[in-house]
Amino acid sequence: MTLGAVYLGEQFFRPGESFRIVKHSEAVIGGQRPHAHDFVEICYVYAGAGYHEVGEEIYRVAKGDLFLINYEVKHAFYRDPEDEELITYNLLFLPGFMDDSLLPFQDFTSLTMSYLFKDSWTEGRVRENLRLNAEEQREFDELIGKMEREYNGQLEGYNAVLRAYMIELIVKMMRGYQRRSAADERQPRRKSEIEAVLRYLDTHYREPFRLAELAKRTFFSKNYFSQLFKETTGMTAMQYVQQVRIEEACRMMQDPDKKDGEDRPGRRVCGLQDVLSGV
Repeated sequence: MTLGAVYLGEQFFRPGESFRIVKHSEAVIGGQRPHAHDFVEICYVYAGAGYHEVGEEIYRVAKGDLFLINYEVKHAFYRDPEDEELITYNLLFLPGFMDDSLLPFQDFTSLTMSYLFKDSWTEGRVRENLRLNAEEQREFDELIGKMEREYNGQLEGYNAVLRAYMIELIVKMMRGYQRRSAADERQPRRKSEIEAVLRYLDTHYREPFRLAELAKRTFFSKNYFSQLFKETTGMTAMQYVQQVRIEEACRMMQDPDKKDGEDRPGRRVCGLQDVLSGV
C-alpha cells in the first residue's frame, strides 16, 4: 500500500465535536485512496462486495464485515467493476467522545481504561476485523440507522444519545469478538474428538455401531456429532465405516497373510488426512 494521506479529525468533525458517521459508496479498483487518520474508525460493510486493504493485508469483504481501524493505520476500500456497489458506514471518533477522562488519547485500546467498558472488555481479544452473524447484522443495521438519524437531526441532547448508541455498539462488538474467540478455542477440540472417533472406527469397523454411541465418545449431541462428522470428513459415519470395510477387504484379498488391520494408519481413506489437517 502506498503511503497515502493522513486525515485529521478537524477535517471531518463539526466544531466542538469528536464524532461523525459517514455513509460512503466505495471506489472501483484504481480509484481508491489509501489513508490513515488521527482518530479511530469503525467501518461496517452495509452492502455489496469488494476488498479492504489494511496495512499489508487485503481482505475480501461483503455485507456484515466490520473493521476496527486504529489511528495511524493505513487502509482503503475498493471493489472490482463487476462487484455489486460496495457501501460502507464509517464511524469516526476520538475515545474522549464517550468518556471525558480519555480526552488526551487517540488509541482505541485506551477505552480499556474507561469505567464504561470494565465489565465487557476482554483483554487480548480485540481484533482488526470481525464477521457479524445474521442476528448481529440486524442489530447493527438498526443501531447504525438510529445513529445516522440522530447525527443528522441534531435535536437537543443528540450528542448524549449518540454517546449511548456508541457505547452499545462497542459492547456488541466486544460480544462478537468473544464469540469468535470462543469458536476458535473450540475448534481444536472438535478436530481431536473426530480424530479419536476415526481411530476407533479404523480398528472396530467389523463391529456393529450406533450413532448415539459414537456421539457419547465425544460428549456431543447425536445431531451435532453427525453434522460435525460430515463437515470434517465429507461423509456420514456409516459411509465412512463402509469405505473402511471395503478398503480392508481389498487389502486382505491382495495380501491374505497380513493380519487384520495391520499397517492401517488412521484417516488414510480418500485423503481424510488432508481434510482433517485443514479443520
